[in-house]
Amino acid sequence: MENRLKKQLALIKSRAIAIARNGAVVPNDAPTDLSGHPIIGELLRSGAVARASELESDRLVLSRRFRRGPWWWRRRLGRPVGDSIARSGRESGFESQFQNLLTDLAAGDTLSIESAVPGEPCSLNGSSYYLIRATGSDIDPVAPTEAERFARLDTWPETVSRTMLGRFVRRGYAARGAEASDFPGMMPLCRRTEPRSVLFLDIETAGLSANTYVFLCGLMHVVPDTGEFHVEQVFARDYAEEEGLLLHVRAALGRFDTVVTYNGASFDMPFLRTRMATHRIPDIVPMGSVDLLHSTRRVFRPALPNVRLVTVEEHLRGFARTDDIPSRFIPRAYHEYVRTQDARIMRNVVYHNRMDLFTMAVILNRLVEIPVSPVAVHADGEIPFAPAPCGDTIASPNPPHVPF
Repeated sequence: MENRLKKQLALIKSRAIAIARNGAVVPNDAPTDLSGHPIIGELLRSGAVARASELESDRLVLSRRFRRGPWWWRRRLGRPVGDSIARSGRESGFESQFQNLLTDLAAGDTLSIESAVPGEPCSLNGSSYYLIRATGSDIDPVAPTEAERFARLDTWPETVSRTMLGRFVRRGYAARGAEASDFPGMMPLCRRTEPRSVLFLDIETAGLSANTYVFLCGLMHVVPDTGEFHVEQVFARDYAEEEGLLLHVRAALGRFDTVVTYNGASFDMPFLRTRMATHRIPDIVPMGSVDLLHSTRRVFRPALPNVRLVTVEEHLRGFARTDDIPSRFIPRAYHEYVRTQDARIMRNVVYHNRMDLFTMAVILNRLVEIPVSPVAVHADGEIPFAPAPCGDTIASPNPPHVPF
């Protein structure tokens, strides 16, 4: 496009020089429409120039003419004229919705975090944070039943095995303690599991960008002695306590072999690693990881409008949460808490995080019960659960990486 414009400008310049040499001077009182001029008319007919009224007014179509330009220029030209107005309208609507939610959920007197959510202040390597614990039926009335079912899990479901194998073991992440000689026959080893070595993880952040903060991290595992679920929620009472939160999470991950998340392969784990690097904390030790989002999408997507965690939970349990807060309001709620130190709305945020952890266990238990046929074909002809190729090889585990 740039070369084409240069050619047009060169042609116009040459024609203008020719007109000047021939003495064709345009008087001041000449009509503004010069299409009747022989030179101008020839330029219009040849397509070397165009009328301003004939130019494409659609900025999106215009941006296609500059598709070879830089990405920021294409995005700017492709943006609708009323985009700033629409964005301001969405922002004001979001703020009014949040204020209504704040009025409804945070009714009562101002509460501190200790009064709103019982817990205990902790410190690790000189960094403070707030720790909230819950066990058994304190998590959910049916938590003991789900924990008993999960404790009997000895083999990963077929969909989970395929996801874990494809996303992590082939990259070299494997359970610690495995010998290199075990890897030629790694397929059966990957599908065996030990519930006591599995950790459920979910984080809440102050935004989607990695340059923001993670202020709440939920961790859930099975207690070997009692067989019940135990939840630890690490909370940063202000932005400065994020380092203590990350130190606690890294220490907890070091005690388990496999971490189970929901969209954690794309968001939770990379976000934690980025924030740890920001605070110069050693990276997470390589470990097995299961992202339930992919298995859930394969199994439950045809029956659901979306695969958001709250939607899947309502489908599996038959009822919706009562004291929940929508995910889109959580970053705004935390910033409001830091500004006012009023923790009334944080009760709902902590509840949201705890139920996300428990729902992952519910999903995993349901996936175990679903029979999977290796010849099951979707409507588009895809075979989602086909066995892995016989010649598939798996790399040996990576050594722990300490970046600093």
